[in-house]
Amino acid sequence: MKVLVTGATGFLGQRLCSVLRERGHQICVLSRDPSAARQLLGDLAGAHPWMPQAPPPKQALTSVDAVIHLAGETVNGRWTADKKRAIRDSRVHGTRHLVRGLEISGAHPKVLVSASAIGYYGDRQDEKLDEDSSPGNDFLAQVCIEWEREAAAARRLGLRVVPVRLGVVLGRGGGALQEMLTPFRLGLGGPLGSGQQWWSWVHIDDAVGILLHALGVEANGALNATAPTAERQRDFAKTLGRVLGRPTVIPTPGFALRLALGGFAAELLSSKRVLPRRTERLGYEFRYPQLEPALRGLLG
Repeated sequence: MKVLVTGATGFLGQRLCSVLRERGHQICVLSRDPSAARQLLGDLAGAHPWMPQAPPPKQALTSVDAVIHLAGETVNGRWTADKKRAIRDSRVHGTRHLVRGLEISGAHPKVLVSASAIGYYGDRQDEKLDEDSSPGNDFLAQVCIEWEREAAAARRLGLRVVPVRLGVVLGRGGGALQEMLTPFRLGLGGPLGSGQQWWSWVHIDDAVGILLHALGVEANGALNATAPTAERQRDFAKTLGRVLGRPTVIPTPGFALRLALGGFAAELLSSKRVLPRRTERLGYEFRYPQLEPALRGLLG
């Protein structure tokens, strides 16, 4: 297929493009800096300029078979008012303008696979959550609701629309795992807050696998991109310490996280026990269903 990708130069997008190329697909990208995208990603069928504040150029959408939309401001970092506005606008307005571009251009891809996040569910303690569970009501949940609503507008153009609700993506060279490695390798790692909260994680190869699975299955509606085995954060920390051969006895108090990260601390301390029930019903088989083998594969 000819696949149009947004967010292609990000941590997940780079791995996605590599796998698309391995499978023989043509890749076009929308990027703020198309020349940098070509340099980073290598052989591309097309690289087109796009600022998410406006619809993409018509020529970028011509003759594409599928769209995978990953673009969005990272949620990592201190949540100031400006940061929260960028998180929301990049997702909600960016998706709205992407769909508007499809409408204006008259392009007819078969499917829009649009990133979302398990932030959709909010803080739910020990409740088991799947794709049919209700949304939460905190900041990130509201962003995800609006984000998915904008993507769903593409259905009126005849596209299948599959929001993929990503958990904590674990991979080499970026993402949550990279940020954890330094303190853990120094023996300063440990649980965040009480450590009782559930973390729903996914190996990057399974995150990419689910995005690509969504291209080929005849399905509309959300898929959870989380491993079948969520972990309490304290157990996640212990497993990471065991893989690295380092102690994990120094917790990070919740108040310290709040001082350092503002509202983002609430996400790290919140509990989301998310299960990929619909993803598995649609035939996706996880390469890394268990945490320790996943971490050993990434850090070995």
